Amino acid sequence: MRTFIGLDFDDKLKEKLFKIQNILRVDSIKGSWVNKSNFHMTLKFLGEIKEKQICYIENILKNAACKYSPIQLSLDELRYFNKKNEEYNVIWIGLKGETVKLNQLYDTIEKEMHGIGFELEKRSFKPHITVGRRIIVNKSFDEIKEAVIYELEYDFILDDLFLMKSENIMGNRIYTPIKSYKLGNDYQNDHR
Repeated sequence: MRTFIGLDFDDKLKEKLFKIQNILRVDSIKGSWVNKSNFHMTLKFLGEIKEKQICYIENILKNAACKYSPIQLSLDELRYFNKKNEEYNVIWIGLKGETVKLNQLYDTIEKEMHGIGFELEKRSFKPHITVGRRIIVNKSFDEIKEAVIYELEYDFILDDLFLMKSENIMGNRIYTPIKSYKLGNDYQNDHR
C-alpha cells in the first residue's frame, strides 16, 4: 500500500486554504488543484509498504507524538517550485511560527524511519502546503500573490500526526488515515 507520514489540518484551516485556492483558480487557465479534504503537510513519503511494517511505523509515530507539543504556525507567502515555460509545477504556501519545532519533528521522523530501512530524503525539508500542481495562470506571479495576501493572515495549531494511505480511485487521489496520534499526548501511559 502507498503511504506517507504527515500532519493533518482541521476543517477551519482546510476551509481557509480552499478559499485561497478559489481566488487562484479565477486567474488560472489550467491546473490540478488539491482536493479540499486532502490538504495536509507531508513529513515523509514512504511509498509502497507492507502490512507488517505498519506496527514499526506506528511505534515511531507514537514516540514522536510524546516528544513534541502541538506546533503553532501561521500562513506565509505564496510560492512555487519549478516553472517551465508558463507552467508552475507546484504552487504552495510557506509557513512561519514554530518552524524550528516542526523541523525537529521532521528530523526525528526522518532519522527513526531510516533506522527501520527507509531511505533518507535527499532534498532539504521545506515546510509548505501544496495548493495545486501544473498550474498556468493569466497574470504574473506577483499579481496572484497580491490577490491572496490578506487571506494569508491566518494562525493555526498542528497537533495531529498520522500515517496515511494514498490511493487513486476512479482518477481521484483519496487519503485514508491508518493511524493518528495527537502531539503532546503521553501514549506511554495510555492503556486503552
